[in-house]
Amino acid sequence: MSIAHISYILAATCPVSAIVKGFNRFTYRMRQDNINLLSVCLSGLLTGCGVSSQPVPEHPNVIYVFPDQMRNHAMGFWDEPGFREKVAFKADPVYTPNLNAFAREALVLTSAVSNCPLSSPHRGALLTGMYPNRSGVPVNCNADRPFSSLRRDVDCISDVFSLAGYNCAYFGKLHVDHPTPNDPENPGHYVEARVPAWDTYTPPERRHRFDYWYSYGTFDTHKSPHYWDTQGKRHEVKEWSPKHETDKVIDYLRNVGKVRDTKNPFFMMVSFNPPHSPYNSQECCMEEDYNLYKDKPIDSLLVRPNADRKMKKASCTPYYFASITGIDREFGRILAELKRQGLDKNTIVVFSSDHGARGWMMRKIRLMPKV
Repeated sequence: MSIAHISYILAATCPVSAIVKGFNRFTYRMRQDNINLLSVCLSGLLTGCGVSSQPVPEHPNVIYVFPDQMRNHAMGFWDEPGFREKVAFKADPVYTPNLNAFAREALVLTSAVSNCPLSSPHRGALLTGMYPNRSGVPVNCNADRPFSSLRRDVDCISDVFSLAGYNCAYFGKLHVDHPTPNDPENPGHYVEARVPAWDTYTPPERRHRFDYWYSYGTFDTHKSPHYWDTQGKRHEVKEWSPKHETDKVIDYLRNVGKVRDTKNPFFMMVSFNPPHSPYNSQECCMEEDYNLYKDKPIDSLLVRPNADRKMKKASCTPYYFASITGIDREFGRILAELKRQGLDKNTIVVFSSDHGARGWMMRKIRLMPKV
């Protein structure tokens, strides 16, 4: 496979995971003031192609996968030879065979930082290449925070790819727009009854040239997710969200419904919500994954020296790890489909996270900690 790979730690207090695979001509330069991993990884990708709208099939496809709140330590390869010597921590005892194989083929970064250890600000910075105080998204978005919403007057990474001739697709959680009463099925109302509203519909004029859309704002019921499609139709789903989103990604790769121009390369962002909280029951993960951890003593799961194994919230650990194992499986399905179609030879795949887990810091009064 000709896929390049990046795994990285987001911050000293907020480690996360990231991996890029598929472009072995890729070069980059890290600077202290460079905050956008995606821009760094792909900095040379569009060089020379200008902003032409003409097809550019010679350019590689790009897939950026980023589950929410996945800690960097939660990947098994960190304990393997060639990796364990590079870090000062022990890997969590989590089952991640696809990520392990991915890391062996890729470039793995051991010291990189998140632009912000918070969902919406990270996403705004990732899309725009700007710090949160300039992207328009300084804090998590909800209806009471009109000052936090992705700017419409700046070019996002999707705008750049689209103008370079790419089909652009977005799947899963977005969480960068200020919720307004714009429910397509109930104009004048928010898309949810929660006050303040957090979830929101993103209309076409706010999608920054993503021409295929299957997304939502933010909604943390992992086995009853919903999405708005390109036309603005809402879909209610009774399935674990990463599995459903991966099914949609595979449909896109197979061009079911002729949703993309196969003469052009594609740029795709896939934002899984798990292992974001809640992770306290089998309503948050798949049973087959939970079964791998449910009978293990808590001190065999929480292996980091600063973990308080006596806290009641420590019982969340098997569910969190189960979510990561499920993410690993769905990520493996995407890789398998690329190989099945022969797209792995010309596709950059990045596996990352919006931020890692911030330990118990700032979470002791909350029901769900970030492990």
